[in-house]
Amino acid sequence: ARLRHPHLGNIFPSRCISVAENTGQMEAIGMWSLEEACRQIVAWERAGLHVPRVAVNLSGAHLCSTRLPQALAVMLAHHGLEPQRLTVELTESTVMDENEDMLAVLHAIRALGVGLSIDDFGAGFSSLSRLTRLPLTEIKIDRSVVAQLETDARAQALTTAMIGVGTMLGMTVVAEGVETLAQQAQLEQLQCDVLQGYLLARPLPPHEMGEWVSGNAKD
Repeated sequence: ARLRHPHLGNIFPSRCISVAENTGQMEAIGMWSLEEACRQIVAWERAGLHVPRVAVNLSGAHLCSTRLPQALAVMLAHHGLEPQRLTVELTESTVMDENEDMLAVLHAIRALGVGLSIDDFGAGFSSLSRLTRLPLTEIKIDRSVVAQLETDARAQALTTAMIGVGTMLGMTVVAEGVETLAQQAQLEQLQCDVLQGYLLARPLPPHEMGEWVSGNAKD
């Protein structure tokens, strides 16, 4: 997501998200993002482009709202979208505080069939055992860990552990920030499920997705 300012151009999330949080606009932005993701998946499908799943980042404020699961159910029904086509992403820092309200919302989202992903895992201080207490379907290894794969034995050990634990718990494991062929080779050797990063693709507007998929389709 980018904020397109008429004079400043594209403003990256790292600059505009904190402003949105401080001005109380994050919940509205998050709900718009979920609605737009559902609409876009269906639009791609009608255009003959099958995108299996889209993930949407939500803030801690959303995950403490008991209204979220019902809102998701309404969106999915309105667009005629299978719930497994949508994933909700939450950051590692968001789930540090495992309060009962948040856990109830997470379980309700999973009960709908919507996926749950923990973003930036490995950047903070969460323990791997925390993964067993959350109804997650996916973990994403933080780009700060991936960036050190080629030079740091500790980063290599942490990545190996996260892939192993995620796999054993039946979760999809995604490596973020893959930017070199060496990182790609290491992650493939470790049997990481999904790679994400500039080596593979830059962020694209929806209308360019079809061209990218066609150009990268494997025989």
